[in-house]
Amino acid sequence: MNNKINALDYQQCVQNAALAFLKRHQAEHLGDLSALRNRAVIHLVENLDVAEPVATKLTDLAHIELLDLARR
Repeated sequence: MNNKINALDYQQCVQNAALAFLKRHQAEHLGDLSALRNRAVIHLVENLDVAEPVATKLTDLAHIELLDLARR
């Protein structure tokens, strides 16, 4: 059970990092969200040593969260 909690904590932490990156850089990519998404994935892979499939998945979840925040 503890390993599962640690994995969820890790995923939430990485997703939060992706969300922070998306928020910080969204104005640079108003017309091209795929470029912003790709930059966020690269940031996670290169700077936080996250595996690319995990970075992609968690960036997508962070992007959904960002869109939800914008609707509020």
